[in-house]
Amino acid sequence: MYSLLQIQLQPGGRYQCPVDLDAEDSEGLLVCFLSELLYLTEQEDLGFDDFDLDIEEGHLCGEMLGAPVESQGKEIKAVTYHNLVIQKTPQGFETTIVFDV
Repeated sequence: MYSLLQIQLQPGGRYQCPVDLDAEDSEGLLVCFLSELLYLTEQEDLGFDDFDLDIEEGHLCGEMLGAPVESQGKEIKAVTYHNLVIQKTPQGFETTIVFDV
């Protein structure tokens, strides 16, 4: 998502932010998490590039480490459920997600 937004973080000071989210299923949890990241980018001008997350049965919690946004090339209006797919592969998990831009 940050790649699509063309986000560059400011060097220097780092911010730690806790995250604690619940959803009905994995798809809902992904949308909720990405929506939280988008909110923090838009409202707090923060981006994150280091994540220590625990995920269990519709619950995600942990810590994110980031910095203020130095520049942003594009905007995302919303994270959507449209065509959302999460698949387990031999390498881990793969997802297809559509953003409203």
